Amino acid sequence: MSFFHSKFFQNRTGTVRKTVVGTILKTIIGTIIGMMAGLALIFILFVTAFEIACYSDYGFYEKEYKKYDVNNEHSIVNMEMDELMRVTKEMMSYLRGDRENLVIYAQIDGTEKEMFNEIDKSHMADVRELFTGALALRRICICIFAFCCLLLIVASNVRYALMFLCSKIQFCIGTLWILLFFIVIAAYINFNAVFTAMHLLLFDNDNWLLDPDISRLINILPEGFFMDMGVRIAVLFVIINIIIFFLCFLGKRGMIKRRKNKLKISGGTYEQG
Repeated sequence: MSFFHSKFFQNRTGTVRKTVVGTILKTIIGTIIGMMAGLALIFILFVTAFEIACYSDYGFYEKEYKKYDVNNEHSIVNMEMDELMRVTKEMMSYLRGDRENLVIYAQIDGTEKEMFNEIDKSHMADVRELFTGALALRRICICIFAFCCLLLIVASNVRYALMFLCSKIQFCIGTLWILLFFIVIAAYINFNAVFTAMHLLLFDNDNWLLDPDISRLINILPEGFFMDMGVRIAVLFVIINIIIFFLCFLGKRGMIKRRKNKLKISGGTYEQG
């Protein structure tokens, strides 16, 4: 083999090696971007499901109050349902950041009293911080998702970006379902243990350990209420995820069909030409 042939094969080998390395790096970077987009979308969906479950229908709260008889005459929440619903709306407004404080007065036992004690207010301040923080983080995640989509489009093309993004979103949703399955099983076996673990994870104090003898907050929101609300949030979240998963499936299938049709047309043209 001559020097020129040897040089040719060396250059070609080097080019192939660079192409392979470049493809691997592109795939790794694309996977990271796609996973970031998928995780950001899941967080957006979760906070949205949580917000819809908590704020879309105050009739749910009234049904729960009646179900657990929270405002009976023997309770420290002895008040009319209309008054209790007014307090609930004020409380939820506070958690969303639309109200400055939780100083709320109501007619209780026929007398105007402050609804919540200092420990109640301290705990709800912690909850408010979590919820408003989640809303702020959702806005950031929306920006991250849009930026990741833009990066994938710029790096390749719209069709490839859509197929790749749909694939990673489906993977993230599938992984989430597995995780949710184990959480649901654990909650079904021992809801109190899961509930306690969640509070220990989210709060750095014990203000969430409310005394039912003096706390009206824990009386209007008993453990059964949180179980029902948890189911409500989970069902809504799963439904939204199923819709997104199905849309991703249709998106991938549509792009694949378009690609096959394009290849068929190109092939036919080539043979005839």
